[in-house]
Amino acid sequence: MEQLRAAWAAKAIVMIIITSILFQCVCGVNHTVGETSGWDLTSNIQAWASSATFSVGDDLVFLYTPVYDVVEVNQQGYDTCTIANAMATYSSGETVIHLTAPGTRYFVCGRLGHCQQGLKLQVQVQTQAQGQTQSNNNGAPPHSSGNSLPAPPHSAPDTPPADVPESCDCSRADHMLTSITLVITTVILSSARAAFLFPLKHHLLLVFT
Repeated sequence: MEQLRAAWAAKAIVMIIITSILFQCVCGVNHTVGETSGWDLTSNIQAWASSATFSVGDDLVFLYTPVYDVVEVNQQGYDTCTIANAMATYSSGETVIHLTAPGTRYFVCGRLGHCQQGLKLQVQVQTQAQGQTQSNNNGAPPHSSGNSLPAPPHSAPDTPPADVPESCDCSRADHMLTSITLVITTVILSSARAAFLFPLKHHLLLVFT
């Protein structure tokens, strides 16, 4: 009997751990490509990309007018500005690309001459741990000696702030996790009770018959 209880308890613990892993809440960053200028020939896409850190879970947001499109290509297509072997093409005017895995991804504008004029994007996607480390290093103030003069005051620039993580609302995920955990626990305990009562009932029937 004690072995049976231990077995069902172990099953309950394993199922709860698996459910917790599956329902982790992960928040990424929305990167508006080109910032206020968007996906446009007037934007310096390469300069923008070099100042940003892209991690798994982030989103690339392409905002553009009908004279542009977004084409995902391989490295050869990016280097030569060819879209013959395009992986995907978008033309809705607002395209969101979710970064699901580490690695390098390439995007170009497929309209005539736009890629050659610089409208293309190379994104190096890092794991979340790598992206967090790089962000912390970039935000650390430079070391200076005690004899250095204080920097003169300056006014804040008019440019918009860099992409920042959106507030993460995990309440729905937490509520779902709690509900599923309760259901799993109830089912397992009910099954354990049934497994205990069925042999007992069978034994009583044998005694009184």
